[in-house]
Amino acid sequence: MTSEIKVNTIKKNSGSTITIGEAGNSIVNNGLNVTPQGTSSSPITFTVTVATKTSANVYNGQGDSDAYFINGTEAPSFFIDGNVVSSYQYVYRFDQSDNSNTGHPLRFYLDDGKTQIYSTNVATNGTPGQAGAYTQITVGGNTPNVLYYQSSSNSFMGNRIFNPAARTLNTGGAGLYLPTGTGSANQFIGYGSVSNGISELAWATPPGETKPTISSISPTVITNDATNVTINGSNYLSVPIVEAINSTGAITAANSITFNSASQLVANFTLATDGTYFLRIENNDGNAVRSGSAILTVSDVPAWTTAAGSLGTVDSGGSISFTVAATDATSYAVTSGSMPGGASLNASTGAITGTESGSTGTTTYNFTITATDAQAQTAARAFSITVNHGIQNAMRFDGN
Repeated sequence: MTSEIKVNTIKKNSGSTITIGEAGNSIVNNGLNVTPQGTSSSPITFTVTVATKTSANVYNGQGDSDAYFINGTEAPSFFIDGNVVSSYQYVYRFDQSDNSNTGHPLRFYLDDGKTQIYSTNVATNGTPGQAGAYTQITVGGNTPNVLYYQSSSNSFMGNRIFNPAARTLNTGGAGLYLPTGTGSANQFIGYGSVSNGISELAWATPPGETKPTISSISPTVITNDATNVTINGSNYLSVPIVEAINSTGAITAANSITFNSASQLVANFTLATDGTYFLRIENNDGNAVRSGSAILTVSDVPAWTTAAGSLGTVDSGGSISFTVAATDATSYAVTSGSMPGGASLNASTGAITGTESGSTGTTTYNFTITATDAQAQTAARAFSITVNHGIQNAMRFDGN
């Protein structure tokens, strides 16, 4: 608990001091309803003495057995007004001339445990307990809202003082110095610097977002099997999240991601469902991008249902009629070798038709047909057709 002073009288003394009185005690203070402005040449002065703590002391049983008495009041907490305008600063002097102060230099701290001394605009003179000794503080808007006056040689002898005009917030040793002004549009209060144990905040402008981009991928069509997809773009951070999103909204994360550079990734996907997919990349700073369109297609390679090898035999000059087929194929083409003369392949149906011509003897024609699907995926298969020539130019042996 703190020592409180019940005000009965407020009296203007000679000079610049004001006495706030209570029964049996008085304390020189600027109070809540008066605003004296002490100066360096005529400060508001507090008389400091040291005596044994009483049971009413807020720190009774802690630290030193003695306490500071301010104008006869045991370790009071009280207000010292500063002014947010720096040109109006109030000066307070804690007079330690009384010999009871010997060995008890009064100093100011940001916490009662004295982990951080506060020395800004604080001056000392002489040796406590001798004539002319004092500690003096100039209080302004930059002075913390709470300070602790304590002995630098002993512990828990004093109490708190408050500066209601402060723009510096002190929360038990962690000072926070608020910035001046109102800032500008879209600015925020950010970290500035540290001075005298107080973190100074400052108006700051948010940095621009750096989102990743996707410019191209390769390949653009993959099968359902695990496949590496190279993604080109910009602003990639190691290692991002990479996902494929299909038309139903289902999301599949990449099996693995290789970070090649800030402009290239390799993602390995296993996508069980055929279809088209958007790609989404999210950096570890939260910035993300989704492709503007479904840029990845998943489709099975055409699967041949016609067995490789011989399609059959035709007679010389005879009719040719065979059909080859592959699932999901949208076109067929002879990509190597040759078919019998007169034969043609229907690129849409896979039908091989025509009338054989041009052969001079039994001949086997070997060729490869490639089936292609709508995603330009291909599958090739080797086939053959044999043209059979029977016995020609037969001769009679009847003696004629």
